[in-house]
Amino acid sequence: MKLRAELFQNINPLLDDESLLREALDFIKSLVSRKKEAAPTVSVQHDSDEEIEAGLRQAFKELKSVKEGKLQTRDFFEVVNEL
Repeated sequence: MKLRAELFQNINPLLDDESLLREALDFIKSLVSRKKEAAPTVSVQHDSDEEIEAGLRQAFKELKSVKEGKLQTRDFFEVVNEL
């Protein structure tokens, strides 16, 4: 809140000078534009029902193999420590 108040106090004198006000406005627009460019874009990829079903089937097959002793698993912390 203090930062906002300080910003408005510093902008107030510019309101009387059109050329300074225009320069400040252009600068603010460039800051906003820079922020938009820097913002990461997130694209969400939706899997089809068939892809989700196939992934679940594969996961259950692997789980079954683990239970039968055919597939070895690793401890979570062991994997994290490798990273």
